[in-house]
Amino acid sequence: MKFVNVLVGLAAFAAGVQAQNPLVTLAENMPKCALACFMEVIPTSSCATNLTSACLCTNTALNAAVGLCAAKTCTKYELLLIETKNVSSKGCGVPERYSGQKFIVGGIVGCAIALVSFVLRMAASIGKHGRQVSWDDATMAVVVGLAIPPTIFIKQLVDNGLGRDIWTLKDYQITNVLRYYFYGEIFYVTALGISKISILFFYLRVFPDKKFKMIVYSVMGLSAAYTVAFFFATLFQCTPVSMAWTQWDGLHKGTCNDIHLQGWIAAAINIALDAIVMGLPMKHLAGLNMGIKKKLMVMSMFGVGIFVIVVSAVRLYSLIHFANTQNITWNYVDAGLWSLIEIDVSIVCGCMPAHRFLIGKLWPKMKTTVKASKNSTDKSGGSHATSSTTPSKLGRVSIKGLTKDDSFIPLSDIDSSDRAHLTKEAQPHSRKESNTWITQTHEVNVDHNSASHPNDRPQDWNRPMTGKEHV
Repeated sequence: MKFVNVLVGLAAFAAGVQAQNPLVTLAENMPKCALACFMEVIPTSSCATNLTSACLCTNTALNAAVGLCAAKTCTKYELLLIETKNVSSKGCGVPERYSGQKFIVGGIVGCAIALVSFVLRMAASIGKHGRQVSWDDATMAVVVGLAIPPTIFIKQLVDNGLGRDIWTLKDYQITNVLRYYFYGEIFYVTALGISKISILFFYLRVFPDKKFKMIVYSVMGLSAAYTVAFFFATLFQCTPVSMAWTQWDGLHKGTCNDIHLQGWIAAAINIALDAIVMGLPMKHLAGLNMGIKKKLMVMSMFGVGIFVIVVSAVRLYSLIHFANTQNITWNYVDAGLWSLIEIDVSIVCGCMPAHRFLIGKLWPKMKTTVKASKNSTDKSGGSHATSSTTPSKLGRVSIKGLTKDDSFIPLSDIDSSDRAHLTKEAQPHSRKESNTWITQTHEVNVDHNSASHPNDRPQDWNRPMTGKEHV
């Protein structure tokens, strides 16, 4: 381990006292093992006669010598205290850093989007013509449930120091960060495995080909095996289990697997399974009897899971990049954030086919509502047209829904292009009341060949047209 930061701590102590007596503060703050090394090395350094922050912050030879000595005599926690006084030293102008805010915002926003996505998925199943709820919905509900605890852990992680340099924290804070990080790993690996199974259940609903179903069942078995294997591998990565969050200080007895290697293997297998799951339906989709544009749109909807693979790759990079870091509470922010995002993206991607169904279900109603609103506006604008204008042969009318106060459906003109205003008198009918608004279009043929001249019109011509409609 390279102890480049030792001299920074010494500078901080020296800067806090009088120049002629810097070792007094040093003796009060440094671990005894490190102080012994310092006292042994400093007489032979160039700072022996210049115990100032400028010298102690820049003397790399002194730092290296003290580091080598301390590595032989100090515990991990004592070495951490050395780095604590180094890097956080204001005497060397190094400010405290904080990156927990992006972890909070990214984690909460991602979870919120995932929850909304799932709610919309289930909304597509509401109503008589809704999609049928099946195993893919049930398993996705489990994934959503597993995504919530890691989001709740965000507060505990940040409050205990995730996003800050480890040497600015108390020992119990470091332990708490690692404990909640461990809990999050359990939920993470389980949620990802089940999200794949949910998508595979959806394939079984969509594609009836027996051979394809056998392939899907096989991949489902692999996903289940991956989930179970790495659930237990993560849970029992250390013996006893508590070593997963206490081994950092070197004061506890126990053994642990190579956690970094285990994490890399899990991430690599996860990416491979994602690629297989996303690629399974492409051959069948390519053979659909539809236009190339529509076919590409459908394939894009099924292939949106490529984003899950991208996020998984970014997370794997962060794990490898910071594998040997000693500043775990600072460098693990990115890995933790990408883990949360990966779960959320897997939920959103798994729910998108249901979103397509929901849009297809609601769009006609939305379109009808907008059209009715537009026609109503046109009607009000043309309601003052003269009644002497000859009406056209076709008039468009709509049916207004029943209300609790009306036992009839009045008809009102919604197309003023013919400059004729059709009014309907209220008539009772025996059907059960309904609050549903219904819009229909009727064609009314008006024969005015025999009334082409005002003198030829019947006596009741000026009376408004009346009628009634039963639904």
